[in-house]
Formats: sequence, structure tokens, C-alpha cells
Amino acid sequence: MVRFLSFPFALWVFLITGLFVLLYSCSGPAEKQAADEQDVSSATTEFVTEVDIMVLQPTNFHLELISNGRLFARRKSRLSFPLSEQVQELHIKNGQQVQAGQLLAVLCDKNLQRRLQQAELRFAHASLEMEDILLGRWFTIRDSLKVPPEVWEMAGVRSGYSEALLELQNIKTDIAQTRIRAPFAGVVAGVDVQVYEQVGMGDQLCTLIDHTAFLVRFPVMENELSMVNTGARVEVIPFAAPDKSWHGHIESINPQVDEHGRVEITALISDARGLMEGMNVKVLMKSPVPAQLVVPRSAVLYRDNLEVLFKYTQGKAEWTYVNVIHQNTTHYSVRANPDRVAGLQPGDTVIVSGNANLAHGS
Repeated sequence: MVRFLSFPFALWVFLITGLFVLLYSCSGPAEKQAADEQDVSSATTEFVTEVDIMVLQPTNFHLELISNGRLFARRKSRLSFPLSEQVQELHIKNGQQVQAGQLLAVLCDKNLQRRLQQAELRFAHASLEMEDILLGRWFTIRDSLKVPPEVWEMAGVRSGYSEALLELQNIKTDIAQTRIRAPFAGVVAGVDVQVYEQVGMGDQLCTLIDHTAFLVRFPVMENELSMVNTGARVEVIPFAAPDKSWHGHIESINPQVDEHGRVEITALISDARGLMEGMNVKVLMKSPVPAQLVVPRSAVLYRDNLEVLFKYTQGKAEWTYVNVIHQNTTHYSVRANPDRVAGLQPGDTVIVSGNANLAHGS
């Protein structure tokens, strides 16, 4: 009974073991071949380097002159009170945009109105005296164009007519000045007065700034003057907003050199919305140099203290020694290094990025 049961069990173990051996021997070479192909593919991928290229062509290189300056409003007016009176109305606040002719403040004119009534009475009395004097010479006040100038002047002084007329005109002018208006459109700054406050003649009401145009004043060294010309374009970048820029042109060059060897330049920014009086800014000026081979700064590397770039030739990187002739914040002007076996010509293709780990012939 025991022998009869053990024989089939041994047979089944033998058959199953043989089946596994057969399957492993059939599948092993294919799996090994696939693994080898994957290793080869990975090795090939590891040696592929993606780069950006450009074709060299003669073009203008823009020399840059960088300086720091400050903004000044092209039109700015300090508005003061023309009379010593009490502030009756105030229609402005700091930072408010106003239009030309807009009412800013009103002074109390009660005292002036009383003086006006008195002046009108004196003028009426003087007019009667003037009329009597002119009638003695066969003229009337209505004949002012017919009266000889010397007669009119004499009668006006004797009667007090001229003095009374001048007083009346002055008082009317003072009353008109109690209503202070904006001389031009701009932004209000420096308001430091309240309604019902007593102010004196000449006290400041506010400063009115025209924000549509600004001047920027900045220094350049005297040896950089060759790059500066009236009318040349400038780029202005506020330190408070380094991601924004405004453009203008040079308006004037001060023909004096200070004790530090600097010359003051003034540029005009016509469209200056968003800028503020007194802002500190960086000023960039560009002067074109023609017929240059220009590459991005990323294209030039330093190897053994020498400047090199890689030319792209038939899918390979070719190490080329160069000299940097000019540079600005973004580009270099280059030429082949004459002290090395190097060549660089218009039409050559150069690698401008992805070149940090390249080697000659890679």
C-alpha cells in the first residue's frame, strides 16, 4: 500500500521539475538579449547632449554705458497763498490728480468784500471830481479818447480818480486770488494745511508735479563722453521696480567737468506714467559698433584662463579660442584668437547653451 502511493508522487515531482527547467532554458536567451539591448540604449542615451546653436553673421554690437541717476519732474510748481487770510475751502489731498484750471482752495474774502465797497465809493467820489475838472476844459469822462493825454493825467491826479481806480483794480485782483486754481494738470504733493487755518502770504499750499514727463540727471566720466550725444536713446530702470523700464533721449550735456572728472547729463522721458519725483534709477545708454560677430555671453567659456567657444561642425563640438573685443550685460563681440590655431568666420555655427561639459570632438 505504501509503495503504491509513493511512486506517483515521485513521478509528479520529476515531471514538474523538468517542466521548469525546460521553460527557463527557452526564455533565458531572449530575456538576456532584451536586457543587453536596454543597456546599449541607455549607454547611447547617456552620450547625447542637447545644445542650442546660432549662425554667426556680422551685425551691430551695442556698447553699454551704465550710470545711476535721479528723476526730476519737467514741470513742477510750488503753489503758495497769495494773501494772508483764513482757509475757507480745501479741495485737494496728497497724491490727488488734478486738471489744469481745477479749483484747489478758497480763502475767506469777507474783509476784501468790505474793502471793495469802500473802494467803489471812493472811486465814485473821485469820478465826480474828475468830471468837474474836465468840464472846465470842455470835456467829460466819456470823452477819454478825445482828451489830450497831459490834460487827462493832470485831471486824474488832482481829482484822485487815478488813485481810486488803481485801488479798485487791486482789490478786485485780490478777490480773484482767493480762489486758487491749478496752473497745469498734475499730481498734488506736500499738502500741509487745514480748513479754517490762518495762513500768511507766501505760505505753501502744495507742490504740483506734472507726472507725464520727467528729467533724469546722471553723471558720466569724461573719458566716456565719446559715447554720449544729444538725442541718443537711453533706458531708465528704477531701483524700486527692476523688472520695468522706460525709454527717453538725451536732452542736454552740461559743458563742465566737476572735481571728480564727471559730466552731468540730462535725459527726457516723455511717457513717464508710473514714475515718481525723486526716484533713484539706473540709466543705460547703447552705442552701436557695426560689423561685429556677436554671441550671447553663455556661448563663451573660460578654459585655462583663455576664452573659448564651441563651433558646431557635422554634429560635433569643435573647441575654438577667441578674444572678447566688446561686452555688455547680455552679449560679447568676439573674434578668433590670433595667438592660437583658431578660426572664426561669418556663417560658422556656434553652440550658445548646453556647452558647460563639452569637450573637443564630443
